[in-house]
Formats: sequence, structure tokens, C-alpha cells
Amino acid sequence: MMNGPRCLAGLDVGSETTCAVLVELKVAWGDGDVEARVLGIGETPTSGVQNRVVTNIDAATDSIREALRLAEEMAGAEASVVYAGISGDHVEVDSSTGVVAISGREILPRDLDRVHEVARAVVVPPDRELLHAIPQDYAVDGIPAVQDPTGMEATRLESEVCVVTAGAVPAQNLRKAIDRAGFKLEELVLAPLATNLAVLSEEQRKAGVVVVEIGAAATEVLAFKDARLRLFATLPWGGATVTNDIVKGLGVSAADAERLKSEHGSAQTKRVDALEMLEISGPTPGSVRTVSKELLAHIIEQRLDEMLGLIYDELDSRELLDGLQAGVVLAGGAARMDGVVELAQEVFNLPVALGEPGAGLSGLVDAVRRPECATAVGLALYGRHRRAERPVGSAMRAIGRVSEWFSEFF
Repeated sequence: MMNGPRCLAGLDVGSETTCAVLVELKVAWGDGDVEARVLGIGETPTSGVQNRVVTNIDAATDSIREALRLAEEMAGAEASVVYAGISGDHVEVDSSTGVVAISGREILPRDLDRVHEVARAVVVPPDRELLHAIPQDYAVDGIPAVQDPTGMEATRLESEVCVVTAGAVPAQNLRKAIDRAGFKLEELVLAPLATNLAVLSEEQRKAGVVVVEIGAAATEVLAFKDARLRLFATLPWGGATVTNDIVKGLGVSAADAERLKSEHGSAQTKRVDALEMLEISGPTPGSVRTVSKELLAHIIEQRLDEMLGLIYDELDSRELLDGLQAGVVLAGGAARMDGVVELAQEVFNLPVALGEPGAGLSGLVDAVRRPECATAVGLALYGRHRRAERPVGSAMRAIGRVSEWFSEFF
């Protein structure tokens, strides 16, 4: 039994890497510091997971146990609870509308609670599981696009809620793997929503921003405007797709392709020396041959340009591009590759930044200040807020850079 502060874990079970981040549970409301203190991080290669879905319970259990063990070892404390991310093409996003009558002349917080309850009362099929019901816009006596109707005079209040569900079987298998690893799962959270907690400010969500998380198996997109979720989409291509292109284009093994990508890869051909050559494995055991670094960059650029172009088209079809004053934020391990930010700037013609956790954190911040840690950090922030004791009568009060968005959405 470890001695140390009480802490919780954010757990991101990705297709290639499992990452666990431990933060201290203690929160000083009111006059105290509300930063989350990072105590430990554990990362290990993932086994038994494909496209972010558990396909082998025993192997996935081992990956989860090892990542959390490493995080606990660094923290010198045990994780009392775990908040885990879930994602994949089994996740669906729909909308639901609730309508209530206002008994008094003024809309009170309890009226918002009532209309949310009505909107959330959707029938979830037995093969689906409800993850989140996120309030979007309100209408007051037929007047649409009201952001905060509290205090307004009305007779009728309407609310649109974004309903996020996951496949029941993938959710149950992830729960089972975490339970077998010996940890208590408190809640499953849509992974991209957790990512945004770690890399976005409330100002960015209000101004309009897109988070593009390039994972190993897929690329996930969240678009916000007026602090409301406007788009969630999953592209079934990610960093592994780029690796596969290198395998085919250069005729190398998957391991060599991954090494070439991580050590010499660039997302823009113009950023590399056309005369620089790389040694790669030859057609027979022990033999080598050379290829230009420019060819490697060309393969990477072609695929990433296609992926980002599809995201651009989706944003354009939803008429969201003109409202993205805060631009694009990139997350995920592939976002760190040389030239990715610059390529995205060319594709979107918008400001592009690398999403690295840091704001609102203390402790071992440098250990998690990487795009690939964003989801696990966001899950820990989510869990810390959920576990915090809220003042009586202000359960939905906004606290800190994360909490204003968090409180209203969850």
C-alpha cells in the first residue's frame, strides 16, 4: 500500500499507446489555488486494442495495468478512481429537444434543469450507452440562439441537447479490462471532449475553434463556436495510415516505416533537403539501399494533405470556416511531426497551434506537455472536477478556465 496524497487517474487507451496521468484530488475552492497538480504519468505500448476498441481483454488489461502502475510509481500514490476515454466509429452524436412551460415570469436555474431533463429523456437502444447530454442552444418564447436564458421573462423555454452515445459492447469490454487490471472505473468519457479540456481555453471556444486530434488509428474533429459544440466527426485515418503508406511506397517493414517517420519524417516536402539520402533495408536480409528524404516527405505530405483536406471540406459544408476566429488546434502524437502545423495552416488558411497541456496545471507539468498526453490530462481534469465538492446552491457554477465549459456541458 502506497502512502501519499489521494489522487485520480485519467486513462487514455489508444490503439498504439496507453497513457495514464495522475492528479491530486484535493481542490481548494474559494480563496485557494484551483490548479490541478500532476503527480505522475505512465505510458506503455497498447496491446489488444484496434481502432480504439478492445479486441483482446487479457492483452488490453495488461497494457492498462502497466500504464497505471508506472504512473502510481512516479506519484508515490495510488489512483483511487479512474476516468477513461472512449472513442471510435461506434460513437454516435445526435440531437434532442426539450420544451417546458415557465410557471413564473422569470426563468430560474431550476427551469434550465427541467428542460435539460426533458431533452435528455431519449430512448437509448439496448445496444447503445448514453455518455453525455450536452446543452447547446436555447429558445425563449420562440426566439432562437439564446445562450443563457437565466433571468429572462418567458412563458416557454426550449433547449437543444447534443446526445452522445457509444456502442454498449465496446464500452462494457473497456470497463471489464480496467476492472481486471485492479482499478475502479468511475466514468467513461468521450475522449475528444476530454482532449479539448486540456488544450483549449473558454475564450477559444467562444471565439470559434477546431480541435483536430491525429491519433494512430483515426483522426477526430471537434468544432466549437459560441462555446457550443458544433461538430464531432471521425476520420478513419491516422498516424498508422501514414506509416502504411511509407511501407507501400518504400517497400520497408512496418517497424522501419515507423522509425523513418518518427526520426526523419516531415509533412512538407519543401522543408527537407532534396539531396539528403536515407539508408533503408534492402530486398535481401542484411542489405541496404538509399532513398531521398524528399521522397519520404512526399509520401507523408500527400496523405496528411488529403486528411486535412477532408476535414476542411466537412467544416465548409457545415458553414463553420468563417466563424473560427481562434483557428485550429492540433493534438495527438502525429501532430508533433515536423511541418504538420505549417501544412495545416496552408490547408485551412487559419491560425494553427499545437495543443499542449499546461494551462491550469502544476506539479510535473513538463512530463505531460505533449500533444499525445492531451487526452489523458483532459480526462484527469474532467474527473477532478466531477469529484470536487461544489458549494451548495451553485452546483453548475463555473470555476477556472475549464470549469465554465465543463459545468454547463456535463
